[in-house]
Amino acid sequence: MSGWPEGMAPDQATLHARNELTIPAAPESLWDRLVDATAWPAWYPNARNVRVLGAAELAEGVRFRWTTFGLRGTCTVTTFRPYRELAWSSAFLGSRAHHRWRFTANPDGTTTVVTEETQRGLLPGLFTSRVRAGLLHWHQRWLEGLA
Repeated sequence: MSGWPEGMAPDQATLHARNELTIPAAPESLWDRLVDATAWPAWYPNARNVRVLGAAELAEGVRFRWTTFGLRGTCTVTTFRPYRELAWSSAFLGSRAHHRWRFTANPDGTTTVVTEETQRGLLPGLFTSRVRAGLLHWHQRWLEGLA
């Protein structure tokens, strides 16, 4: 499957969570909101203490630190295709994660946003159903906050 780092495609990962929402807004306004990561805590309650390192907002190769799901981690932006796709990778507690956002403009002026996360490693392997349920819940809240 294209767009995923080696070993992190949904059919290769230990865990895969996918959420989708059609939002009555243009991709540009949603994108601008998403790449302003330091503002996430104002509209996504599972994001805390977000710091973009060496840049004002997310871009290809930019790293950011944040607390999510009670874990402090550093992520690196791996895909940055304005108004279409944003993705980042991270490693935590002996596991790896990859998170991807895709934006599709619809003819009626809405945008379909898909957010997916895959994980591999010990933690997602031991607690697959619990971690997946948490991702699905909070990522839906993230989509709703983006709207």
